[in-house]
Amino acid sequence: MPILSSHFDWAGETDKLVEEAVPADICAFCHKVLCSGAPAIQAMNKQYHARCFMCRVCHAALAGQRFFQKEGRPLCTACYQNALEKCAKCQASIWSQIVRALGSGYHPECFVCVECGRAIGDETFAVDGEGQLHCLGDFYRKFASVCSACEKPITPSEGRDDYRVECLGRSFHEDCYRCQSCRVLLSPEPTEDGCYPLEGRLFCKACHIQHKASSH
Repeated sequence: MPILSSHFDWAGETDKLVEEAVPADICAFCHKVLCSGAPAIQAMNKQYHARCFMCRVCHAALAGQRFFQKEGRPLCTACYQNALEKCAKCQASIWSQIVRALGSGYHPECFVCVECGRAIGDETFAVDGEGQLHCLGDFYRKFASVCSACEKPITPSEGRDDYRVECLGRSFHEDCYRCQSCRVLLSPEPTEDGCYPLEGRLFCKACHIQHKASSH
């Protein structure tokens, strides 16, 4: 189960102006002259004939109406909403801030931990085998292995990755992997400084020899 990251974005943030610039006395849509005294609309730093200022998708008149721009083109509210990215969770249009993660976009209020319900935002998070989102705290509480020595979850420390030692079917923190007799730190590698188990207990080589001799 990989640890993942997300980031914030904004709806329409990547839009680029595609309607070309024209002189001030030319309609930005039909490129014809704006006659003096004729109704004209100023919008998006351009001039339009009133009849030309329309939604570029459904062609509804926008003069005196609320409008949006996408890729530099005016759109009515309905067409703009249809053009917006849909939230991967609720499928509703995302009008403002977007959380981008897992190759999709989400409303910030939809991108939440399945356990505590807290919004994850741009924090690091994890996904379980069923695709459920978890904040790291809840993910480790739910899924992390428990150290056989200290009985605490084995989770990454700040500035270092998770390192789990497995021996005799049990898991240990690296710092808890010690000889059960002299408490010397054992190497997780199969070397002279590694573990020499005896009757289900962890020993260094010297203590292994000593305990084995005393048992005869």
